[in-house]
Amino acid sequence: MVMMKIEDTVNDIVLAVLHEMETMKRIGITSQDFYARIVGYDNYGIWLEHPDFEVVVSEDEHGKPLPPEQVQREQIDASVFVPWGNVATLVHFPNREGFDFPSPFRKPIGFEVDRGQSASDKK
Repeated sequence: MVMMKIEDTVNDIVLAVLHEMETMKRIGITSQDFYARIVGYDNYGIWLEHPDFEVVVSEDEHGKPLPPEQVQREQIDASVFVPWGNVATLVHFPNREGFDFPSPFRKPIGFEVDRGQSASDKK
């Protein structure tokens, strides 16, 4: 077996398991373990791809709540930063044939998101 290095995982899909979820809930992420593509890393943490991140505009330009029929939701591709201190473990599958984007083991990549509230409502 070849020695693994974090740089060998960039652009690969990993199973990520986090220690703490409270901070992640503020941006709508509710699952402690998930599959994600690593898009970068540094001494402070790791960047994970988050396809279809939901951005909700629920206030007008003056900060007043919009009526429900005027609330706008948009799905965009994003990257989420996770500090190393919050990473319990990463599982990499370097020799798994067919384990590639978009669907390892036919599981969705990304985070389970609580769509009931916007990130601004969770404060």
